[in-house]
Amino acid sequence: MVLARKKIEHINDTERPLHFIFFLFGLGVMSWVPRFPEVKNNLGLTNGEFGSLLSIGSLGALLALMTVGHFVNHFGNRQMLWLSASTFSIGIALIVHITNPILFAICNVIIGASISAFNIAINSQTLTAQAAMEKLLLPKTAGIWSSGALIAILLNGFIVTHVTLSWHIGIVSAISLIGIFINLQRISHHMVPPTPSESSQLTVIFKFWKMKVDWLFCLIMLLAIQIEFSMADWATIYTTENLKSRVEFAAYPYLVFLAFMIVGRLGIDKFTDKYEAAKLLKFGAIVGGAGYCFGVFVSHLVLDQSQTLSFYFFLVAMGLGGLGASFMGPLFINEAQKRSAKTYAVVIGEIGAINIAMVFVMKGVIAWIAQIFGLFVGMLIPGLMLLGVVFASQILKSKSDSENSKV
Repeated sequence: MVLARKKIEHINDTERPLHFIFFLFGLGVMSWVPRFPEVKNNLGLTNGEFGSLLSIGSLGALLALMTVGHFVNHFGNRQMLWLSASTFSIGIALIVHITNPILFAICNVIIGASISAFNIAINSQTLTAQAAMEKLLLPKTAGIWSSGALIAILLNGFIVTHVTLSWHIGIVSAISLIGIFINLQRISHHMVPPTPSESSQLTVIFKFWKMKVDWLFCLIMLLAIQIEFSMADWATIYTTENLKSRVEFAAYPYLVFLAFMIVGRLGIDKFTDKYEAAKLLKFGAIVGGAGYCFGVFVSHLVLDQSQTLSFYFFLVAMGLGGLGASFMGPLFINEAQKRSAKTYAVVIGEIGAINIAMVFVMKGVIAWIAQIFGLFVGMLIPGLMLLGVVFASQILKSKSDSENSKV
């Protein structure tokens, strides 16, 4: 009994290093995003051309999601974490110096692949610690990642006029990488080892094509997470174009969305022991979906009477949407691994690959709806999708029989 207690206490020592790693991960990968206008100007590209180059990074991410889970099984987590952290940190520090679009595209693919690889490896490490500790960690680590991303955005606001692009990104990337290395060393004794049954298989890159997909589960997950991607794409544009807000206020709604996501992710662990995942997801869908749609609709309705009031209602919409959607992704990943007999890394990679493809298609659909029917209608779509989870949440009840698992 004493030995078992000491073992659990030793495993508990990994929680704080994991928190630091996720924070630095969010800080590092988001550091250059607020300075995209300068990156675009360095390349001499139009908005459309620059957006197309950025989307190419999804190819690298998709390749990693299809394969890295099996490579983690084959080689273990240690090499993947160190290699991918080094690659995305150095890549982000270098890409802001590139002025050639072709070299930029190649570098962006490498960055996308390495970020996804690190994401799979560190989340599989978190799921392993979570199982050993019998404590839900994923929502909190996701919230801490969002905190790092939020700090990256706020930091940019303070230093953008005082520090050059290259120095800003170079220093933040270096600090993030060093911090990640220090904390990876602190959890090195608990790294996921190679799986013996997988170690002799040399064709791991082709295993993705053998997977069976629970399409209903993935479609419901798409309904739940689309709002997070759509707000990153459209919140600032909607604020300036539809609400006619001044440029200096354009980022406020998205910051509110991100802040409430952090609050929800950091606080959800207080309820996971009391309520099953299906009930929590239904509650989040009602608060986030209905609250967001109501706020956007009223904001649009009062726009002609008061731009200020319209802006405040949109802030309310973003806050409720962020709060309701905050724990959706982490809980879906947690449910997916419960429904599957596969290793954590493989589950994360496979479900991530499916959803990144679905989100990519849905982004195009929403963009064309906004083009044809107006951005107001386009902004309602993600909220209605989130609300749709209410009617499908029962499918999320975990299956203990692995023979029925598909994802």
